[in-house]
Amino acid sequence: MKKTIPIFITLFLVFFIACTGDQECRKNRYVNLQIGFYHSTYNSTKDAYVDASFSVDSLTLQGIKTAETGEETLVDSILYNNQKSVSKLVLPLDKSSEQSKYLVVFNDVSDTITVFHTNYDYYLSLECGCIKTFSIDTVLTTNNFIDSVKIINHDVINVDAEHIKIYN
Repeated sequence: MKKTIPIFITLFLVFFIACTGDQECRKNRYVNLQIGFYHSTYNSTKDAYVDASFSVDSLTLQGIKTAETGEETLVDSILYNNQKSVSKLVLPLDKSSEQSKYLVVFNDVSDTITVFHTNYDYYLSLECGCIKTFSIDTVLTTNNFIDSVKIINHDVINVDAEHIKIYN
């Protein structure tokens, strides 16, 4: 009986330790591109231009898929549908391509945003597998409502970081 108690305790500890989950698996496994809306204003006391965040009154956003033939079609799902007071966007990047393209309607003015990115697999663990991360190379727009674009953070690996500033 004295020998079975240590064996039982050892087996219980091994079983308990083996069944604890990997903390990485509990993290958000999808990273998204975050875009903020800004306009530059001149600050006379600092004698410099300062970025100020602003909200768009009405915004509709839909993905554009480019086929291998070069033909572009709108994606069925609408990511933002006549959303009011939007100051930032959270967008998924295309995991199967190195280009993500979006049609954005600001109030009644349409623009296209094209994000060129490199895709990477980030290994979490044997149990959790990999997640897809991205590195932004270039951002192009059609400049109807959008004045300019600035890449703040090229690496899309963090859930809470802003990556692109869009200026009006």
